[in-house]
Amino acid sequence: MSMATLEREILAQSRLLLKNPKLKMKDILEWSTGTVVPRKDEIEVRAPDPGVNICILKVHDKRG
Repeated sequence: MSMATLEREILAQSRLLLKNPKLKMKDILEWSTGTVVPRKDEIEVRAPDPGVNICILKVHDKRG
């Protein structure tokens, strides 16, 4: 699996998980197979399918 393919899968799963179809790769501040440390106004979310943790701003989380 190439890095581009992995990033596309992370983005696709993040859009579904966060219920935000307009999410872009630049909105994902950090992703890792390990833990990520969210800063102020950020949240950490686990995308289960590729098995990575992502860090995004809270405003992009549309789960309600």
